[in-house]
Amino acid sequence: MKKLLERFDILSDAIIAIIMTILVLEIEAPTNSTELFNFFKEISLFLVSFMLLINIWYRRTKIVLRTEITKLESLLFDVIAHALMSLFPLAVKTLVAYEDEWLSVLFFGLLNMLVITLINMIPVIEMGHNWEKGQLSGYIHQFFRRRVWLTILFNLAAIAIAYFLGHYGTYFYLILPFADFLANYHKDRQIKDVLKDESDFRSILAEKLGLN
Repeated sequence: MKKLLERFDILSDAIIAIIMTILVLEIEAPTNSTELFNFFKEISLFLVSFMLLINIWYRRTKIVLRTEITKLESLLFDVIAHALMSLFPLAVKTLVAYEDEWLSVLFFGLLNMLVITLINMIPVIEMGHNWEKGQLSGYIHQFFRRRVWLTILFNLAAIAIAYFLGHYGTYFYLILPFADFLANYHKDRQIKDVLKDESDFRSILAEKLGLN
């Protein structure tokens, strides 16, 4: 399994690189001034998609580095996540070309939510039932499990906001990848500092999860 995962990590980087390349190639150069609006729209969507992919790559990398993947289910979830990720160029193209903006945002949003959820499920699957209540592993398991549900609820709420606020909601939704990336980076820095003291980490997780 270890060798297989190492090979898949290489494939993962290649898939993301190819997706980014396709996103760039999908941008059509303007031929006159009337096409400038769509041109800048495509560039902005590319930047959003780029940040979204970087965010997914960053989150997956952190999970893989911190989690010893031993179960086939984890690898399967990872593979499905990459398969769905490959649809991002199509989702971005839909945002540009499809007449019904709401449906295109829904497609883009659900795709993003599914990919992130599948990746977040990896540590939950790996821990499974191999943890004891009150132990550090138990707190970590509950932390990641709650994170999965919060991610789903957050993305559904963002999609709903995009629907009810129209164009403004769409712009709000599209800037979320930037905020999400910064939030994940900040959380990882905090976890890195806290992990130096396991007892402190346990107490903080217990407080966050309301387990005190």
